[in-house]
Amino acid sequence: MPGFEEDRDYFNQDGSTKAKKLRPVSAVNTSGALSFAKVFLYMFIYLAITAAVAFGVGYVISTSYNNAVAAGGSGDDVLIPYLGIIIGSGVALLIMTLVINFVIIRGKHSVLVPSIIYSLIVGLLFSTLTIFVDWKIMGMAFGITAGIFLIMSLIAIFTKGNMRPLGMMGIGLFLGAGILALVNFLLRSSTLYWIVSFAIFAALMFITMFDIWNIKKITEQGSMDRNISYYCAFVMYVDFINIFLRILYFLLIIFGKNK
Repeated sequence: MPGFEEDRDYFNQDGSTKAKKLRPVSAVNTSGALSFAKVFLYMFIYLAITAAVAFGVGYVISTSYNNAVAAGGSGDDVLIPYLGIIIGSGVALLIMTLVINFVIIRGKHSVLVPSIIYSLIVGLLFSTLTIFVDWKIMGMAFGITAGIFLIMSLIAIFTKGNMRPLGMMGIGLFLGAGILALVNFLLRSSTLYWIVSFAIFAALMFITMFDIWNIKKITEQGSMDRNISYYCAFVMYVDFINIFLRILYFLLIIFGKNK
């Protein structure tokens, strides 16, 4: 019926269908938009946690190290434990990736807590960036990443067609870039190095647009519960972080050459 959508959840306890229940399409669209907005809100919370931990830990380590050196020490009593924390965080990050995927597959527990722990661990790892990288460059990288992410989100949201081929293209680029990287390990070609770098960056953008489009489809179908929204936000958070790292890498090369 024009202007209405059948309620797919209107069933008897034995699984048989009751009389069809119709609801306005506008109500479905509004619900989907709110669910999509919540996903972005959760992603922002993950990013805020990472940023707070990164800059907070970075500031504490830098201050402690400078105070130790000013007092006549070598600062090793600060750097050695910190190095242990960073190595442990790297291992914990791999474990939490497996935990989050396991939890979402089982579907019995919320992924919110594991996702928050993951963002905390990423913050610990990123604290090294806040220590050794100019904060202005960090801010510039974040701003550029946010702009790119916004553009890709708008493309994914307003695209009416199927973006699954774009996701497959991104995976193909990743695999191809990985093979080229192994070849270049032997050839040491600067040209091939940049081809690999830009191929990885393009792959990240394609996969990100596909992820956002896929999340949009989930919200439009009305199958977005709270736990799935946590996980979708986590997926977009990881996409954002990956793009941010590539942008930061390119900016460090650019500003390094200009010095």
